[in-house]
Amino acid sequence: MALKGGSLLSCLARNGFRGFNSHLQRHGVLLQQRVIEFRQLMQILAMFMIVQFFGLLLASQAYSGLSYVQVKSAQVISSSASAFIYIIYIIVITAVLLLIFRIYKGNKLYLLLEAGVVLVSSFFVFLIGIAAIFHSVAYNLYGPGNIYIIGSSIALAAILVAAKLKMPRLRNVTAMMASVGVGLILGISFSFIAAFVFMAILAAYDFVAVFITKHMVALGNIAIDRNLSFLVMVNEFKAVPESSLSASDRKEFEKDRSQIIKRGGILKSLAKKDLVPVSARTALGTGDLAVPLMLAVSAYKVYLNFVLSFVIALGAVLGLILTMTILARLKRPLPAIPPLLFGICIALAIYLGITLI
Repeated sequence: MALKGGSLLSCLARNGFRGFNSHLQRHGVLLQQRVIEFRQLMQILAMFMIVQFFGLLLASQAYSGLSYVQVKSAQVISSSASAFIYIIYIIVITAVLLLIFRIYKGNKLYLLLEAGVVLVSSFFVFLIGIAAIFHSVAYNLYGPGNIYIIGSSIALAAILVAAKLKMPRLRNVTAMMASVGVGLILGISFSFIAAFVFMAILAAYDFVAVFITKHMVALGNIAIDRNLSFLVMVNEFKAVPESSLSASDRKEFEKDRSQIIKRGGILKSLAKKDLVPVSARTALGTGDLAVPLMLAVSAYKVYLNFVLSFVIALGAVLGLILTMTILARLKRPLPAIPPLLFGICIALAIYLGITLI
């Protein structure tokens, strides 16, 4: 799911302004808005591409030196029916999380949940990475000589979790590591057909969860409010002249001006200069990072090379650009997996068209 948020800035474009100076200010604010949106698109796109291509790099190490039989033996989900079962698991887990979020008002449980996800998923990232450094085959790491690799991977994953608790600004780093780990685990476990069916079902579920039941939006807002590593987010603050706002927005700002001044700091200095602090943020869920990687990793098993995997990754990038373009226009939460799947299908169609000619 892709989220677009902010205060005041998102409603500037739909309000009228009076006078030539206000007209110029309006265009200046809108230009600032477009610059922010483009910059945020580039940052989200960069993080998305890092996850996809770093994940494929690790997958190449995980598959290195393995025979076709060994690659297939690591695949535990080969049928489309199994993909439906995993969707049921996701729905049940989501329902449980929503129930917990409604009842539990503390913070420790959320931190434990985040720590568990990041610890397990990043462990596999470190495991494959360290195994590659020491030229060990990730498929067979359970010999006595490789206990140090497993121990080091656990230690590094624990350090990453502790670092996020100490420095909350590392959220994007831990979210990306978790996405790579989940994408790798699922991609190695799923056959290509099962992974494709799984993503297609997830696309339909994502559409329902965002537009109809809206529970995915609620989960996304909880992750943002609590700074959890279940999404990557770019958050920026800008100051715009109060005179450039509509009458209703100015009225809203005046209600909060005294509270802003009481808080002190930079917000106080902005308010005294008749400048309005405006926030703008763009977020993308870790599932939207991990699912395309899962499909790309599973595609290796088709021809035992990564050509098809790179085609899928490039198609996912196309789908994300489409998502961000629509998000910039509509400024409302969007399901990201459907356009990601659409971009992947276009890339696969072009690839098949070229290879069959």
